[in-house]
Amino acid sequence: MKDILGSLDWNTILRTLWTMIILPIVVNVATYVKQWLEAKKLDRHAKKLYDIVVEMVKAVYQSVVENIKGTDDWTDEKKKEVKELAKTKILEALPTFVYQTLNAANSDFYAYLDSLIETAINDEKKRNKKKEV
Repeated sequence: MKDILGSLDWNTILRTLWTMIILPIVVNVATYVKQWLEAKKLDRHAKKLYDIVVEMVKAVYQSVVENIKGTDDWTDEKKKEVKELAKTKILEALPTFVYQTLNAANSDFYAYLDSLIETAINDEKKRNKKKEV
């Protein structure tokens, strides 16, 4: 038995184990961890974007919409104008690195932003109806 163990080329065996078993496992684990961290980063950035959207929709609602809603000035054209104003304020308030990350992750960032704005507007409308009741 000692002769067999003594005659083995341990350097070759360890190199083979490293190449065939350990290295692929390390690469797979590292890839999984990297993907998990990217997903977490996207989640944080998406939350930051939504928080800014909600804040800016409230600000635009309070500064513009409350004053003209229910009047003849509140037209479909004015609604689009106010929505664009909110979008501009959101993009100004959004940190560059958050914008770049989310823009790279979403094939159509502006459609995604529009859907978030619509959601925030609907949430704001619901909050205002509850206040009235």
